[in-house]
Amino acid sequence: MVKENVALKSFKFVLKDIFLDVLYWPLWWYTTGTQKAAMRFVDTVRDGNQVLSVSIWVKNLFVPMFGQHDWQGRIISFFMRLVQIIFRAIALVFWIIFSMIVFFIWVALPLFILFQVLLNVGIFS
Repeated sequence: MVKENVALKSFKFVLKDIFLDVLYWPLWWYTTGTQKAAMRFVDTVRDGNQVLSVSIWVKNLFVPMFGQHDWQGRIISFFMRLVQIIFRAIALVFWIIFSMIVFFIWVALPLFILFQVLLNVGIFS
């Protein structure tokens, strides 16, 4: 009797926990999982802006560097900050593009794997 109970529990585990999880996985991937991945993408873009500090450089564009309030210091500070803003903005754009590519790969990966499996099984040939 004890062995049947263990066998029944094992069967229920396999049927319910493993089989239903495999069926639920695609639904999770394209609903909750995609929502979490999108939130991580937004956090990554925010982190990129924080690391590169583009918004801080833009905010302080007309503030003289090192307390140099004469006209030469203001001109040099303006152009130095402008160059920093341009290069940091370019780096931020690459950061965003890379993050978007990773996000879209994450979304498309199960479909690509399914297509490759079906292609190798011979369904598409």
